Parts: sequence; structure tokens; C-alpha cells
Amino acid sequence: MFFARQFFPFFNTLFLGAFNDNLFRNALVVMITYQMGYAPGKASALSFLAMALLMLPQFPFSAMAGAAADKIPQAKLFRLIKFAEIVLMVLTLAAFYFRSISLLLILLFLMGTQSAFFSPLKYAYVPRNLPDDLVRGNAYVSAGTYLAILSGTIGGNLMITLDNGAVLTGAALVIFAVAGYFAARSVPQKAAPDADLKINWNCFTGTAAILKTVFCDFTMRHCVLGLSIFWMAGALYVSQLAGFCKEIIGADPKLVMAFTLLFSVGVAIGSCLCSLVRKRWNVLRLVAPALILMGIFTLDLYFASHSWERLGAGEGEQLSPVSDLIRVPAFWRFAGDLLALAACGGFYSVPLIALLQKTAPQNEIARAVAANNIVNAAMIGLGTICSAVLMGAGVLSVEGIFLLIGCVNFASALYLLPIRNKKI
Repeated sequence: MFFARQFFPFFNTLFLGAFNDNLFRNALVVMITYQMGYAPGKASALSFLAMALLMLPQFPFSAMAGAAADKIPQAKLFRLIKFAEIVLMVLTLAAFYFRSISLLLILLFLMGTQSAFFSPLKYAYVPRNLPDDLVRGNAYVSAGTYLAILSGTIGGNLMITLDNGAVLTGAALVIFAVAGYFAARSVPQKAAPDADLKINWNCFTGTAAILKTVFCDFTMRHCVLGLSIFWMAGALYVSQLAGFCKEIIGADPKLVMAFTLLFSVGVAIGSCLCSLVRKRWNVLRLVAPALILMGIFTLDLYFASHSWERLGAGEGEQLSPVSDLIRVPAFWRFAGDLLALAACGGFYSVPLIALLQKTAPQNEIARAVAANNIVNAAMIGLGTICSAVLMGAGVLSVEGIFLLIGCVNFASALYLLPIRNKKI
């Protein structure tokens, strides 16, 4: 199936798009933090703004994006979106050349807008072209997306630090955008599911309408909230890795990259494992157990942090290199917990998106996915803000985030029990 014409060009298109998003964002954050000479406070504020600008367009544009994906033939829309990406990346190359942070931030927002239009199309493609293999198709999409995020993150961090790194990064963005466009040109043509649909250009009423449709349906509501918890937890895990590695483990910055790699690989492993077991078991019955296991491994991270003795203890603020840490057996408890909880997250998210796709009316799948994206973004923002406020007030510690997420996982498992007997 993976190399079939109805899937492989589509997979290449989504992989290159997610890769470019994260290559751009992370290169910009490194440039702002290390290369522009900003004061620490301003650099942190601009870096946070860069992270937010890529996600912000989900709120005003998702409803329109979902309607467009239901109205316009998929292959045509893929090409239009990827052509727009080429234009944006050419402008980004110029902005990197002139080192214009303001223009780069504007272009990052536009790239986020392009991604907001791409996401409903991406998840509506699988049920319309692989209706009998939803779990496997979504497993490949989930694994590919996380590996693309990982690759783009590493590429952006490394490429921008090279000689002439800004120009090289801009050129790479253009090359990958062009490659994505040609991949999109190979996506098979298929008629639009609802060619007579009228797109609501009012983002407020359009958003309210699709959210009402999804939340009025018992199954879709459970799927959307379950998926939103996954994305919120994932965002909190990743956002706290730097503080966790420095303050708790006492490791140098290289461990942050290693743990980010481990987390992304774990999600990909869990997604693929879900695909492997789908024929033997009803994977929806395994969603709650996966969440419970995710909570257990998350809580173990919390308890492991309290039993950990920093190698640099007694040596002031000295941080330990990864080469020293990997020689300590207790360190592998952290690595094992992170890999296992990420795998559980990847496993439980795949059946939920497949059930959402199957439950939504065939001519409204993209709009249901768009509603899911809006709620996901809102939950990520809410979780991040609440955690920042609690940590700023001294109520929550770095390792306390894991205690909070673990409890949320257990509550989510109970919430998702009613859909365990559904069929995909």
C-alpha cells in the first residue's frame, strides 16, 4: 500500500510540507536567539512569537480550509497549496539573505496559513482514497508527520549555524517546496466530494458552525477531545524537555536534541505498531489501555526525577555531557520512559483520527478535521499558558508538569471508554 500511486505521492507531499514548516521555524528561532544580538528578554519574546505564529492561523482559517477541501478536487488543491508554498519560500530566501526578522515573522505566519489549509486536506485524503484501510493509512501519516517534524527541527538547528547558513537555509526551503509541488502533481485526480458547497468566508460563523456539528455528535466529540489531549500533552512534553534536561538531569543542551529525537521516534513506533495489530484486535479497545500506560510512564518520569542524583552535584552549575550520562544505568530509566510514553501516544491517536474520519459524513470529512485542528490548537495554547502561569507562580515545578500530564492521561482513559466498542 505504501508505494501505491494513490498513497506514495501524497505521503511525499505531506512529509516535505511538514519538514519545511519545521526547518523554517527552528532556523528562525536559532537565528533570533544566537545570531541577531538581541537582549535575552527580547530574543525569548521573539522566539515565542515565532512558535505561536505557525499555529495561530489554525483559528481563523481552519473552517475555510475544511470547506475548500470538501468543495475543490483534492489533487487540484494540493497543487495550489504547494505552489503557494514555493512563492512563500522564494520570499523567505530573500528575507534570510537580508536577515529581516520582521519579514521572516510575517512569512512564518503565511506559512502557518498555508499549513492550516493543507491539514484538513491531508486527513480527508486517507478516507476518500483508502476507505478500507483507515488505520494503516493514518498510521503512516502520523509516523511520517512526526519524522518530518524531527528532521526539520534538526535540519533547521544545524543548517542556520553553517557559514552563509541563512542563505543556505532559504535555498533549501525553496528546493524542498519545489520537490513538494512535483510530488503533489503525482497525486491522482478525483472528483470533489461536495462541489456545490458554498464556502463561508466569515471565520467566526464558519468556525462556530463546524464546531457545533462535531460537538453535537457523541463519537466525534470524544475523538476530537481525545486527540486534543494527545497534542496538548505532546506540546507540554517537548516544551519542558530543555528545562527538564538542564534543571533535573543536569545535562548539556545536546541531550535536549537527543530526547526530542527519542520522543518523535517513539510516536512513529507507536503509530506503526497500531497498524500492525489492527487485523488481530479492534484497536479502539486498546485506546484506554494505551492512555493508562502513557500515564504510568509519565508518572515514572516524575518519580525518577526525584531519585536522580546529578553527576555535577557539588560542582556548582556544571552540566554533564551525554557521553557521561549514558554510562549511568539510572539515566536509561528517563530514556525508556520517554520512548514508551511517546509510543503509547502514537498508538492511541491513530484509531481516534480514523474513527473521526469514518463517523463524519463523507462530504464533510475535511470540515470535521478542521474542527479537530481548531480544538487541538486551543488545547495546546491553553495547556501551555496554564503551565507557564503555574510555573511562574511557583505552584508547579519542571518535573511537576509530568505529574499533571499523567493525571490527565488517566482521566482521558476513563473519558474514552464509551467508544471502545466502535468499529473502524
